Amino acid sequence: MIKEKINIPVYVKNDGMCAGLAEKEYGSLKESTNGIFLGIGTGIGTAVFIQGKLVEQIRSAGHMIIERNGKKCGCGKNGCYEAYASMQVLKNNIREYFKDGTLTSEEILEILKNQDNINKVEDIIKEYIEYLAIGISNMSRICSADTIAIGGSFVHYQEILFGRLLDELDRIMIPLEKEQTKVKLAKFDNNAGIIGATLIK
Repeated sequence: MIKEKINIPVYVKNDGMCAGLAEKEYGSLKESTNGIFLGIGTGIGTAVFIQGKLVEQIRSAGHMIIERNGKKCGCGKNGCYEAYASMQVLKNNIREYFKDGTLTSEEILEILKNQDNINKVEDIIKEYIEYLAIGISNMSRICSADTIAIGGSFVHYQEILFGRLLDELDRIMIPLEKEQTKVKLAKFDNNAGIIGATLIK
């Protein structure tokens, strides 16, 4: 429909894959052979690269089941990864704890920068990190990843969450997995999808 109006080529691709393309071409996956991009935000977007090539058939790690008979996901299934490990889930759990559904992402970040508040929601953050690490470890094993780049709104909370995530991965990953897989933050934050869209062919 757009093509008919503006008479220039138009390409469409999943936003997680676009973000992954940006990280592969210019960012944290540039030197990777078998790399994974995980966009941790409203959901969990995915781009998997095997031998340097985007695998179009792997569309979303967010809907792999990590909890049998678990929480209902927006996709209709129960126990999906993103029902436990998306940033939206973490933020909603914190809103529920403070009994304030109007808290913005920026306000939640400011709340969590206070050590007293962190202590109050320690159990929420600990559970979130545990689920997030499980999915990352699963993807690492399935794809024999040498690098996993984490993007999306997660990067805005890196000061609070990233060190904890690395510690949890160190705890649950097998030695070979820890040796072969680097876990990094994405270079382009939430702009990765926009940049990657320019790389669609």
